[in-house]
Amino acid sequence: MWLRAESAARAAGMAVIIFLCTLPLRLYAEGEDIIALMRANLKSGDYYSAVTEGMRYRHLNPDGPLVPASLLLSGEASYRGGNYYEASESFRLCYQSYRSAPEGRKALLSLGYIRLMTGSPFFALRTYQEYLYVYPEGPGREEAEIDACYAMALQLDFEGAGTALAAYGASFPDGAFADRARELQRLMDEEIERPRKNLALSIGGSILIPGFGHFYTGKYLEGLLALLTNSALIYLIYDAWRDDNKFRMAVFSLAEFTVYQYSLVSSVRNVYEYNSREPFQRSARLAVRRHF
Repeated sequence: MWLRAESAARAAGMAVIIFLCTLPLRLYAEGEDIIALMRANLKSGDYYSAVTEGMRYRHLNPDGPLVPASLLLSGEASYRGGNYYEASESFRLCYQSYRSAPEGRKALLSLGYIRLMTGSPFFALRTYQEYLYVYPEGPGREEAEIDACYAMALQLDFEGAGTALAAYGASFPDGAFADRARELQRLMDEEIERPRKNLALSIGGSILIPGFGHFYTGKYLEGLLALLTNSALIYLIYDAWRDDNKFRMAVFSLAEFTVYQYSLVSSVRNVYEYNSREPFQRSARLAVRRHF
């Protein structure tokens, strides 16, 4: 009886030891399954589930070896799902906590891209500069350099962007982003050479000829409409004056004053819209847009 009890105790002890020894392997295998599921959800477009699986893994394995991968995938899923704040937070945490890991390096690069695409070119440039400082020989160096050029261009620092593009061309003469560099240079050249409209001329011309500001900025249909409308109202005022109808004169005069005033305001707005850098910035963002 005593021998049986001792054997049972030894078996139980061995079972506990085997369980404890194999626990990390089983947890790792379970973690691999979760990460695989996250990738499958990303591929199928189920971004919410991908983020949820990442949170589940980090809850079950707060110090697990796949936490950096889960943060990186969570950031990508949040970005694709339109939650740019959560995407930025995931990438920032991944970089700050796992800077020496490949996932941390990639997270910093992705953080710069999000800032570039969401209207923060100043912070995007700082992020790319940090990347080049921390990972001077990192595999994403070329991407960081070309995106830094876009960040400067989006800040309308065309001189700095031109210098950076020249440096990129010297470092990567046959680089993967050479076409993108040429496209950015073309966009900048077109924007620099694009003629600007004179605000005073637009207003002065519109005072004398309603609709002049529209014609001046290339909005010919709107200009023609403004000219014809003002002309018709002026004729109706004259017709009412000829018939000595003061009520009609008052009504048409009020209408003409409103339309004429609108033509003057539009002449100012059209010049500002024509001279705006927004079309260039929109084209630049479209040129740099890509998936992770």
